[in-house]
Amino acid sequence: MFRELSAPVTMQWEVTPWCNLSCLHCYNHWRRDPEKRRRNPERINLYKTSISEILGNHVFAVTVTGGEPLGVFSDLLPFLEQLSEEGIELLLNSNLTLLTQKTARKLKELGVGSVLTSLPAGDPALSDQIAQKRGAHARTTRGIRIALENGIGPMVNMVVSKMNLHHIFATAGFVKSLGVKAFAATRASVPINCPDFSMYALSLTEFRFMLSELIRVRECLGIRVDSLEFYSPCSFGNEQARKLLGSRTCTAGKTNCTLGFDGQVRPCSHAPQTYGSIHDGLANAWKAMKQWRSGEWIPKECGDCELKNKCMGGCKVNAYRATGKLSGLDPYCDLSMLPIKATSKVQPLLQANTFSFVPKLRSRKEDFGGILFSSSAHWAAVNHQLFKLALSKRGGVVTIEEVATALGVSAEDAKRTLSFLLSKSILREGR
Repeated sequence: MFRELSAPVTMQWEVTPWCNLSCLHCYNHWRRDPEKRRRNPERINLYKTSISEILGNHVFAVTVTGGEPLGVFSDLLPFLEQLSEEGIELLLNSNLTLLTQKTARKLKELGVGSVLTSLPAGDPALSDQIAQKRGAHARTTRGIRIALENGIGPMVNMVVSKMNLHHIFATAGFVKSLGVKAFAATRASVPINCPDFSMYALSLTEFRFMLSELIRVRECLGIRVDSLEFYSPCSFGNEQARKLLGSRTCTAGKTNCTLGFDGQVRPCSHAPQTYGSIHDGLANAWKAMKQWRSGEWIPKECGDCELKNKCMGGCKVNAYRATGKLSGLDPYCDLSMLPIKATSKVQPLLQANTFSFVPKLRSRKEDFGGILFSSSAHWAAVNHQLFKLALSKRGGVVTIEEVATALGVSAEDAKRTLSFLLSKSILREGR
C-alpha cells in the first residue's frame, strides 16, 4: 500500500504528561497522570535515549508536544539544542500560557518558526469553561502576542465540539485581530478514556457545518484556513469542502509516529496502541506497526471507491472508538457518497529549462531509493535514479534533458517529475 520506510519521516514527541489546563475535549487518555513539573532523573534519561534514537534513525522533523511542553522547557532545552544543531526541523504544540519573551527568543534561536496553539473560543468565558481554567484565554492570548513579537507565526487551532460550534467565525475574527494569519478548526475526537462524549461530539451534519464555516472564514476574513485531522473523502459532503480541506492523508504508522512521555511508541498521538519502547529501538517499534500501512484494515464497506487505498476507511482510531476494531469504518464515513472517483492532479507548466535543488535539502537512503526532504510539509519518496541524481546535483544545476536521461524517460515525463519536485519545494527554477 505504502512504500516501506526504514523509519518515520516525522515524529510527535510527548515530552511530559503534565499540563496546566484540563480541556474538556483533550484526547490524551493519560492526561490525569500525577507527574509534576519538578526535575525527574528518569525523564532526563528518557530524553537522552529519545534523542539518540531520533538522530540514529535520521528522522527529519520533530513536533514537541505533551502535555504542555513549556512546563519542562528548562530540562528540555539542551536536547532541543542538540536536535537543532543536527538540522532537525523543530515544531511546537503548546497552549502558550507559559510563553515568556525569553523563551520565545530561545525558540526562535532553535529555528522554531511556527507554533500550533489551541484556543477554544474568542469569547473569554466560553474559552475558560472549555479549558477548565480561569484566565486561560487571557494567558493564551498573551502567548500568541509574544510569539508574534518574536517572529514565531502561530497557527491557532480551535478544537470544535457542540459547545463552541457556532463560535468558529467569531473566533477566527478574534485571532485575526491579534495578527494571526492562519486559523484551523478541527473536530473534537472522542477521548479514549471518556465513557460518554455524546454531549460534545459533532454529528456528521455539524461536522459539515464546521467545514462550511471555515470556507466562510477564508472568503470573508481572507486568512489561511485548515482542519488539522485527516477526514475520509466521503465525509465532506461537497466538492468545495473536499478540495479546500481534504488534502490530508492519515500518516499514522506510515510516515509519522508518536513517542510517548512514557517511552512507548504509538502510531499517532490519538492512538492508545503501543508497539514497543524507545529503549528497544525506534526501528523495531516502527516495523511492529506494519499493519497500519498494509491496507489489511480497509473495511469491506468501502467497496469500489477509487480512494480507498489512500483513505483506508477513514481514521482508524475513530473507527476503534466506535466499533472496537481498527478494521472498522470511521463513523463519519458517508456511504451514500460512494464510490468516489480519483482525480489526477494537473502539474503546472514549467517556465524554465534549468533547475536547482534547494540549498537545505536533506536526504535519507531507503531500499526503494530515498527520501528528499525540504520541510515537514514538503518532502518526497523517490526511486534510486532520482535519488542519485539529487545527491550528485546538490549545489549545481539540473536540466530537463539530464532528468530524462537519468530516469530513462521522455522529456515530457521528465517535465512531470520536475513539476512534482517543484510543487514539493525540493527544486527551484534556475540556479
